[in-house]
Amino acid sequence: MQTTISQLGNSNAVILPSPIMQEAKWRRGQKMAIEYVTQAGGVFIRPVTKASASPSRSQKEFQSWLDGFLTEDADLLDELAHR
Repeated sequence: MQTTISQLGNSNAVILPSPIMQEAKWRRGQKMAIEYVTQAGGVFIRPVTKASASPSRSQKEFQSWLDGFLTEDADLLDELAHR
């Protein structure tokens, strides 16, 4: 799916299509955490929960794994992205 970055007041916004919202079980007004992932050249969005307010051990382990994966397989991922 593709979407466009739009202006919303003095900020920018990305409209999330309904199928994404439904599959993720997100709702309008829900607080979300957003992080830029340098190695992926993109963002990671997740709901804010009490547990996600500060990164847990499993989140840190996952981030470490993701960083390694993105570094090790960067060429393959670039090739797949341009198909």
